[in-house]
Amino acid sequence: MNENYLKEIIYEMLDLKLTEVRKEYNNITFNDLISYLKDIIIKNNKIMDLNDLSFFIMNIKVNKVFEYLNLNAILDKSSSIEADLKSILER
Repeated sequence: MNENYLKEIIYEMLDLKLTEVRKEYNNITFNDLISYLKDIIIKNNKIMDLNDLSFFIMNIKVNKVFEYLNLNAILDKSSSIEADLKSILER
C-alpha cells in the first residue's frame, strides 16, 4: 500500500471515531483526536501495522480523551487566572 492510501484510511478511521466521540462530547475537534493519538497511543504502544493502529483507534475511550484534554488545559502555560476571568467577563 502506498503512503497516501494509508493516510486516507487512518483519516477515515479517525473521522468515524470522532463521530462516535461527539455523541458524548460535542466540543472535541479532529485535531484533539489526532493529538491524543500521537501523544498517548503512539507513544505508549508498539504499532507494527495498520491492523494494530485500527485496533487502538477503534478502542479509544471517550473518558480517556476527555481526561487528556482536561490535563492539556490545566498544563497550558498561556492560560492564566487573569486571562480566564477576562474571557468570562467578555461573554
